Amino acid sequence: MLQQDYLMRLIMQFVDGIKRSMDNEKRNPKEAADSLEDALSRALDMDASVILGLAPESFASVAQISIADPRIAVYIVYTMALEAHYLREAECHDTAQLRYEQACAFAAACGVAAPGPDDIPCDADFDALLAEDGIEA
Repeated sequence: MLQQDYLMRLIMQFVDGIKRSMDNEKRNPKEAADSLEDALSRALDMDASVILGLAPESFASVAQISIADPRIAVYIVYTMALEAHYLREAECHDTAQLRYEQACAFAAACGVAAPGPDDIPCDADFDALLAEDGIEA
């Protein structure tokens, strides 16, 4: 029961962060990316400026330690792919590439599907992801 509550809290942090980023994206893609970094930082319980600056394989190793359940890995990969998209829109190409590579390394380490190089997570993908975990968007 306690683990289930913990997982639900983590998932809801991602839901909140992703929804905020989608609202921010309409105004400013950089703010949307920052919102997602905040959600990642809270979910991983680590300082985003430290962990998100790591090389992809190092990020995957460190972040994997923080994950209690493989379902959370899917949200991390989704969040990072969406952040990479927003960073590309904000013309922060180097950071976008790093975030994409981190997402792929983390996905491989956790055995979940990695985003394709041109995949842009959309609202429909997010709604389906939530539905799999029994959450209404």
